[in-house]
Amino acid sequence: MNLKHLALAMIVGSSILAEAADLPKRVLVCTTTMGYRHPSIPYGEEALAAIDAASPEFEIVTWLRQPDIQVPQAPKPPRKPGDKNSAAELEKYNTAMAEHKKAMEQWNKDVKPEADIKAAEFNAAMAKTLEALSPEALQENKIDAVVFCNTSGALPLPDPEGFANWVKSGGGFIGMHAGSDTLKDCLPYTDMLCGIFDGHGPQVPATLHAGDKEHPANASIGDIWTLSQEEMYRIKNHNRDLVRSIWFMRHDPNDTEKKGFFPVAWVRGLGDGRIFYTTLGHREDIWSIDSNLPNRINSVETATQFRNHILGGIRWALGLAPGSSEPNPTTN
Repeated sequence: MNLKHLALAMIVGSSILAEAADLPKRVLVCTTTMGYRHPSIPYGEEALAAIDAASPEFEIVTWLRQPDIQVPQAPKPPRKPGDKNSAAELEKYNTAMAEHKKAMEQWNKDVKPEADIKAAEFNAAMAKTLEALSPEALQENKIDAVVFCNTSGALPLPDPEGFANWVKSGGGFIGMHAGSDTLKDCLPYTDMLCGIFDGHGPQVPATLHAGDKEHPANASIGDIWTLSQEEMYRIKNHNRDLVRSIWFMRHDPNDTEKKGFFPVAWVRGLGDGRIFYTTLGHREDIWSIDSNLPNRINSVETATQFRNHILGGIRWALGLAPGSSEPNPTTN
């Protein structure tokens, strides 16, 4: 090849690279659940679709949604009374338990065989859906980031360790709320996320403090972010030496006398990958900006801030916005 041809090849190659760099980043969103299914998931999907539509730098190319298979559920037993309940309340519970026993006998006889068949169909369909999360499929489909929007339970990932390694090799991962109540017994996932759901109390007003007010996931909200009401998670197995705090509380969400550091949102660099997780996203009015949403407690402004919080985290995880992932364990 002479110098003229070499120069032309370099120009063409540079042009192809430039075009590839200009292509929108490709995002996969998963909203499947094997545990509790949040009623706010449709609002989360609506919000993410709106964020996608307004963001030319990336596009949601794949949605992994719940299989449309209804599995009959066994009757739930009555709640057991506490030690301090009255004799009348205990008698009421015993009567309810006797009725539950009869209902279970009937369910086992008439419904359970069909429920078992439907459960097997559901599990097979879920496994088929989540094949898109294998490292091979993610690479083949050129996915840049995966979003777990209120996923829950023991999702049948085809290769959990491979998924974590995909993130480590340069993928982005974004999780909201019950994303930490997902795959809780799967060490590759929980180690990657650096936090596991450890319960919650009643929904409460919450004052959040910024761990990094310059980070895109702060969404330019500033030092303090006040929520009128949200279900605030407690998190365990959270190593502050590995993450950068974005938002946190200075007391237990449901016990103002219990002071300390209670994580709400953080980012993490893992190898060449980037992880953003927020415990927020339980309530419909956190996601929705519809001013006519029934039973709204959080304002539309708060919901807009939350969407910007999510947008900033997604853009950062995709490498589209600058922000540090350097751990800040002394933040208080």
